Amino acid sequence: MDQTFFLAANSGRGFVSCYDDFPGPGVFLHIIKGGPGTGKSSFMRRIRDEAAARGLDTETVLCSGDPDSLDALSIPALSQAWVDGTAPHVREPALFGADSDYVNLGQFCRTPLPGRERERAAALNTAYKACYREAYALLHEALDAEDAGPEPPALRPFPGLRRRYLSAITCRGELRLTETMKTLCKQSYVFRKAASLPDAAERAAAQGLDVIVCPRPLDPARLEAVLLPSLSLALLAPPAAENAASQRARESAVGKLREAKLLHDELEAVIRPFMDFEALGAFTERCLGELFPPC
Repeated sequence: MDQTFFLAANSGRGFVSCYDDFPGPGVFLHIIKGGPGTGKSSFMRRIRDEAAARGLDTETVLCSGDPDSLDALSIPALSQAWVDGTAPHVREPALFGADSDYVNLGQFCRTPLPGRERERAAALNTAYKACYREAYALLHEALDAEDAGPEPPALRPFPGLRRRYLSAITCRGELRLTETMKTLCKQSYVFRKAASLPDAAERAAAQGLDVIVCPRPLDPARLEAVLLPSLSLALLAPPAAENAASQRARESAVGKLREAKLLHDELEAVIRPFMDFEALGAFTERCLGELFPPC
């Protein structure tokens, strides 16, 4: 079984990440480094597919900007995980060799780029980051237009409490991973007040239950859901009230995220011709052989 989530939000508060909480204690983390177009997502997808073929459970993390791309992967049975450790969710080992290491996919790229490609890459990098800044400004407008009231207190930390995003505002619009919720939770209950969800999450965590808290992507200070997989139960916030001004701003932000995605695709296209994908493929197969040795 695969659990699919997001680990960050394009929000009215900017880029809000919980990548630092991934994958959790006792799991060795491989931090993947490499520029756009160097195959980070494809590398993780290949590992995930092999794990699935062997009947192993996985947790897949989608990119909140481009949900067709993978940003992280965990295989609990192997106590190993992988994460894209590049901006905007930069990761470094807490204790190299003991709890984490690097996977350098940039080694398969012929650098430095020639002058013309270098200038093109720099221009595209500047342009797509500008689109994100504009998107965040629009999402801030959307959040302001809702006027949801005072910010609730932060959740207290508990063992077994994980923070994951079930929804994201992406280049493909506002997406909710309903299949993940249906897989983990056969029943759902909608609270009358969203403000009651944090207390319910803390009470469940205090009882030793596995709790997945899912912040709202536009406003990560508030929860949209609390998942209790051991009870097969989802606790949901009520639907947000319709707000035309907020909706217009969110739609404009999605347009900017879509523009950013196209620019990032162009940036990947600049770099891709300088990649040695044959060598990368051989490296990937060696890694698979180490992870899944023949019986």
